[in-house]
Amino acid sequence: MHVSRSLLILVTCLGAVACKSTSERIATERPRETPAAYVRKGTTDVAFAVVSDTHFGFDPIGTGHERMVDALNHLEGEPYPRDVRSKWPSNVVPPLRGLLITGDLTERGNAAEWAQFAKYFGPPGAPGRLRIPTFEVVGNHDRWGGPYVETQVAERHGGGRFYSFDWDRVHFLALGEAPDQEGIAFAAKDLAPLGLDVPLVLYFHLPLAGPAAQGWWFADGEYPDRLEALLEHRNVVAFFHGHHHSTAHYRWRGYDVFRPGAVKDGTHDLAVVHITDKMFTLGTYNYDSMTWVESFEKELDVR
Repeated sequence: MHVSRSLLILVTCLGAVACKSTSERIATERPRETPAAYVRKGTTDVAFAVVSDTHFGFDPIGTGHERMVDALNHLEGEPYPRDVRSKWPSNVVPPLRGLLITGDLTERGNAAEWAQFAKYFGPPGAPGRLRIPTFEVVGNHDRWGGPYVETQVAERHGGGRFYSFDWDRVHFLALGEAPDQEGIAFAAKDLAPLGLDVPLVLYFHLPLAGPAAQGWWFADGEYPDRLEALLEHRNVVAFFHGHHHSTAHYRWRGYDVFRPGAVKDGTHDLAVVHITDKMFTLGTYNYDSMTWVESFEKELDVR
């Protein structure tokens, strides 16, 4: 699926949110600077990367995986564009806790394609070519071959279709292809013991809005309303999803939603996210050109 990149860079800013598209800025300088050691900024200081639609088994795509993993393995300490450094909590990319992958891990959902995924991102409890942990969800392509890939993902992360984890005070909900009845029930039980102020990041594969959302069982049914009701009064920092093979930011029912970029087709981008007590920042990094192409920032109040 291809969407005009010029349209996708449009960002809506509300309240204290400050957004900047780096179609107005040109990316980081080369050669790379030698930064000072990164200093932790507070009780919440979480950096991670997000990418989507790796589509192992789609040929030719191997060189894209190589470039993406190599970029991630060397991003720590990479300088951000100069014009965001005075506002962002760090001048350089801090240590990354892990990588989120928002679905369509494979092209057809079979064992051979999953083996390729595991080579790059590691089997349970073992490293792959990527040096940081991976927290993936399935997409529609992963279900083409039956439940095999979904079963492998479940085994990697505790035995269920859906899972959650915490980095500092930030709570992450991995909700598979999209939060259906079972997923919303899981999220409700998972969130029940948490205070309303706990910062939340939710990620899954299918879109929440736009033409590509129509016709999918998640977007056309009751589930979006149920998800919105579940999250009412909670501190949702961001949603991430894939499926479009492109990058974008939009608002859904008052929440910030991001598409991080894909390995298959289109934009070879990934998102580098940093959440502290006071700020949420996102830089879009193109691993073909090794440049920053977009950025986003907003103030937070994480207690």
